[in-house]
Amino acid sequence: MKHPFWANLSIALLLFCKANSIDSEKVIKTDLFLQLDPVKYLTGNFNPKTHLVQLKETENAKEHYLRLEVQKALNDMIEAYELEKPKGNRQTVFLVSTFRSFSDQKSIWESKYTGKKAMREPIKGKTPQEIIDLILEFSSAPGTSRHHWGTDFDINSLENQYFESKGRGSDLYSWLQKNASRFGFCQPYNELGNRNMLGYHEEKWHWSFAPVAVPLQEAWIRMYKEKQISLSDKFLGGQILGDRVLDFVQSTNKSCVDIAKEFPLQPFSQ
Repeated sequence: MKHPFWANLSIALLLFCKANSIDSEKVIKTDLFLQLDPVKYLTGNFNPKTHLVQLKETENAKEHYLRLEVQKALNDMIEAYELEKPKGNRQTVFLVSTFRSFSDQKSIWESKYTGKKAMREPIKGKTPQEIIDLILEFSSAPGTSRHHWGTDFDINSLENQYFESKGRGSDLYSWLQKNASRFGFCQPYNELGNRNMLGYHEEKWHWSFAPVAVPLQEAWIRMYKEKQISLSDKFLGGQILGDRVLDFVQSTNKSCVDIAKEFPLQPFSQ
C-alpha cells in the first residue's frame, strides 16, 4: 500500500500539472516586432503592406490591415458569432478601423488640435492643455496608439450607444463580452471607473488581441521610460502633453492581461 504522504504528493503533482498545462492549440507562434526595429514598430512607423495582412471589407472601400495571427483569430470569432447569434438576428461584424500609422494618427490628432475636426466642445477660447484634454477623451497621441501594432480594431460604430441597450449592436456586444476572450480578444478601454478614472473614455467598439498586444504594451512602456521612445517634438502639442502619455498607454482593462496568459507566445525559432 502506498504511504499516504506519497499518495497525497502524487495527487498534488497531478493537479499542479493540470493547472499549469499548456493547451497546444492556444500557443501562438509569432515574431513580436515582425523583424522590424522595435521603436519603429511600436510607434507605427512602418509600411503595413509589407508586414501586415490586408483584409477584404465589404462594408466600405477602406483598406484594413492586421497582423496575421490577429486576422485568423478575428475570422474564427466572427464565424462563431454567426453560428451562435440568436435566430433572426441579422447583425454582422464589420471593420471600421484597424492599423493606423504614425502619420495617420498625427493627422487625426492635429486636425482636432487645430479645430479642423469637431469634438465634444469647440476649441475656441481654450488653452492648449484644455484642447489636449478634449482630444484625449477618445483619441491617442501619435506614437502611442494601440492601432499602430496591428493588434487592435474598431467595429461597426464609434458610438457607445450603438452597443448599449436598445442599440442596434446590443446583442453583438453582449455576445462579445461573454465570448471574445475564447479567441484572445479583450476590450482594452472599459469603464473609466474600473481603471481608476485614468486614460481614455470607454470604447465598446475597440477590441484588442491580448496575447500579442499585452507584451507590446509592456515593451512600449519600458522603452518610453528608458527614453528610447521620444515623442514631445513629433506633433503639435507634444511638448505640452509630456509624460501624461504613460497614463493613457498604461490604463487598460485588467482582463486583457488575464486573457493573454491563456495564449502563450512562442518565437518562430522554437
